[in-house]
Amino acid sequence: MRRPEPFVLAAFLLLSGCNEAKKPNAAHLTVAINRYLAKHGAECTFFAQAFPIDVPASELKDQSGTAPQMAALESSDLVRGNDTTAVIQGMIGALGPSAPRPVRRYQLTDEGRKYFQVKPGGLGQSSALCYGHEVVDSIVSWTKPESMGSVLETEVTYTYKMPDLAPWATRADVQQAFGDIRTTVGGISRTEETAELQLTNVGWEVDGQ
Repeated sequence: MRRPEPFVLAAFLLLSGCNEAKKPNAAHLTVAINRYLAKHGAECTFFAQAFPIDVPASELKDQSGTAPQMAALESSDLVRGNDTTAVIQGMIGALGPSAPRPVRRYQLTDEGRKYFQVKPGGLGQSSALCYGHEVVDSIVSWTKPESMGSVLETEVTYTYKMPDLAPWATRADVQQAFGDIRTTVGGISRTEETAELQLTNVGWEVDGQ
């Protein structure tokens, strides 16, 4: 029997490899979702005010809101507070400025600046402390690929992990003060997320990447 020419065999193997790359499996889907999470998987908690953040002295004993949040961050050495006086603006300026009154002013420490970022928010740029980055922990399932117009799509269910989780985000007082951090950290390896993936000429990609 005549052996196939080397270039024919090479072309066959290359084509087979390309076809394999287009088949949905856990390995290919993990690579695709992680590529998306590398750009969009940062987990951050956001603040309505820019730093430094002033908390009126009359609110320092509040059990919810900014006061306990700043206290937890100060215990984590992310911010440092000092007593001063300041003019407090009314709600979105509607009430106008008040007379100067006692406040506790919280500034970021050197440690806090390691986690600080300015992120796009609903009302423009927002101050944020980012405490980790999601990557795929496991692929739970995916739907049978279906044609949606001119593309093939599948919905993937997966769980996430956060290898670079900041130690302060695991503290009980921080999680008590920041419900969003508590939910995200508590969902590691447990919470199921979904992503819509499309088959492109370079393999699977998250829709809208």
